[in-house]
Amino acid sequence: MYAVNLVVIAGFLGLFLSLLSANYSFAQSFNSTEQITLTGDLANNPVAQDILKKIEQTKKWIKELEERNYEAIKDKQELEAKRAQALEMLNKDLKEWETLWDYYSPRNSFSRFVDSVQDSQVKEVFWDQFEFHQIKVDAGRTALKKVLKDGGSLGDALQAYRKAAETKRIELIEANSMFNVNHNLAYYNQQILFNSEGQYVETSVTRKHLEKYYQDFRTNPAYLQANPDDAVSWDELGQTNPNTECRNEMVVVYRFQANDYVCVSMLTAEMWIRHGMGEINGHSEVQSDNNSVTPLTKCDDGFIVVYALESKKYSCVLQETADSWISQGIAEIHDPQSFISDRIQDKATSVTILGINQQIQGFENEFAIQQADLKKIFDLKYSDALTKSKEDEKNAIKDLNDGKVSKEETSSKIMQIRHDYDSTQANLLEEKMASLEHLEEKHTEKLKKFADSFEFDPHIQVVWNSDLSRYNAVMRN
Repeated sequence: MYAVNLVVIAGFLGLFLSLLSANYSFAQSFNSTEQITLTGDLANNPVAQDILKKIEQTKKWIKELEERNYEAIKDKQELEAKRAQALEMLNKDLKEWETLWDYYSPRNSFSRFVDSVQDSQVKEVFWDQFEFHQIKVDAGRTALKKVLKDGGSLGDALQAYRKAAETKRIELIEANSMFNVNHNLAYYNQQILFNSEGQYVETSVTRKHLEKYYQDFRTNPAYLQANPDDAVSWDELGQTNPNTECRNEMVVVYRFQANDYVCVSMLTAEMWIRHGMGEINGHSEVQSDNNSVTPLTKCDDGFIVVYALESKKYSCVLQETADSWISQGIAEIHDPQSFISDRIQDKATSVTILGINQQIQGFENEFAIQQADLKKIFDLKYSDALTKSKEDEKNAIKDLNDGKVSKEETSSKIMQIRHDYDSTQANLLEEKMASLEHLEEKHTEKLKKFADSFEFDPHIQVVWNSDLSRYNAVMRN
């Protein structure tokens, strides 16, 4: 019995120690406060007493470990609480920081600048410029993200950003031109007279077109606004009434300041209306090539800019309307970047067309000069033939007076002289017509060859204008 109990205690102690070393969780379930005692024969057994001491020592170790674990758990809980508190304070500080820096955000900073501008129309232009800049920035960000998503390097992504966000000077000029027209700070029919670099191209065509606006300085709203006391200018123009029949291409405009009516050109009427100085009172309507809505127009909330294929115009429509039209194939959404590029190309093409038509006009002028020179040559030949004929008749009469020939001979000679003159005149006329016809053939061939040189031009074609009976350069459809 003694031996068995000793073996059991020893086995228990070994198992206990092995489990304690393998898994500390066992110690957590072990009751370290329970007192173990020896009874019977074991009470006086030194081996049993030694094992009992070791058990008591182990229980003490377990208790110390439990206390340490408790302290660790307590410290961890306090740490997590402090972390949560610090995180809450950090988020609060970040929110206050964002609120502080929101004052200096690009949009808010720009808004404060725009608020300092008095003219509401100019404000709208500035905001259009800001939105155009944002379009470029967004395009750059999209390009950067795409490169990174596709596995590209940071350098490639930054290069893609710069390329997509780049705004060229020519784009700024064209965009600002449209913004000013959209907000009544410029006239479309004047803006198209400037090339892609913003330079006025002075030609006979553009000069004539520009003069339509300012045929009379007294009809210029800017002059009248600056000179409201110029009674002569006001009175001389106000010699009409609402029912006046103005001459062709003129329209009756009611002038607010003068409280009267005046006949002005369509383009001048456009200026009066835009300056808020008058309104059209007759039945005519101001014709303008200006389409105020473009892909750069900022529509009201819930609306979007679409291009109607039938009317070939841009309009702000409801989002659901736009989706319906696009699905039916009767409208399109045009990218602002592409629109700007197309407008730049159209403007460059328009300026080129002006130059081509001037070149064609130069050919016509050269042809007219050649015709005039040719006619002068034959007029001189006609004059020489007539002078020679008269001189021959004079000599024949002189011979008759000197008694060198008879009257019959003189009469016959004069008839021959006049017959020769008529023949010479007929020959000269035939030669003249043939020369003029040859000159015209060369001119026509030259123009035809010039027109054919634009056969494969993607933007311009030179066609025969039957109304003007001449070649004319136009934009290719």
